[in-house]
Amino acid sequence: MIISVAGTDGAGKSTVTRRVHALLDTPERPVRRVDRWDIVDNPAYPAARFMRPDVPDTRLCVAEMPTTSRFLFLMWSIGLALTGNEAMPGGQPVLLDGYWMKHAASETVYGLDRAWTESVTAGLPRSDLVFYLRLDPAVAWERKRGRDVVPYECGMDPDCSERSFLSHQQEILKVLDSWAERDGWTEIDAAAPLDEVVAAVAGGIGAALAAPRPGGPPAVPGTTRPDPSSRKQDVPS
Repeated sequence: MIISVAGTDGAGKSTVTRRVHALLDTPERPVRRVDRWDIVDNPAYPAARFMRPDVPDTRLCVAEMPTTSRFLFLMWSIGLALTGNEAMPGGQPVLLDGYWMKHAASETVYGLDRAWTESVTAGLPRSDLVFYLRLDPAVAWERKRGRDVVPYECGMDPDCSERSFLSHQQEILKVLDSWAERDGWTEIDAAAPLDEVVAAVAGGIGAALAAPRPGGPPAVPGTTRPDPSSRKQDVPS
């Protein structure tokens, strides 16, 4: 089972997937957490041995690539992180930090043809579940400012201004919203307290792992299509 946690920059994808993984990963039912940068300086990914063992510098170089090259490189790294690990046991549930969603939305905003980006992502393994951590960009800015805001998140504004961050992230949000509506992602209010967000995601995954798997393939490339009436999942009150 492939489980993806999607959202804009600052939505908490990495923090939530780390916390959820710690809760769900047990000797009796191992769960693997995957991040696109797992391939850097990792002998489990021999095809990536040409990359320098410096993730911050790698991210900087990727951001400087032309848009099409950057998108294809990111999709390659994401696909390799998911499928290229020789040590990955078959059948193990996989929890993906971001997967393709945010980067595909970002590169669409940067000018790539949306139909083409969607056709590229359709070639990646499908997610059985997508949890969409939806967050207003203004809240994301308050979380990130003064810490780790980079030009890539701000429409390539080298000053990383609040205005450029909010404008760029709002456009990414529109693309993610449209995919969430189309593909039936489970929407979670990422502005809620972290413990509640983690509980909502972990609870949804736990229920899915305990339920019988349907026999057919997902209805839409990239996701399953649950009952639209249950798409939004409120965090516990």
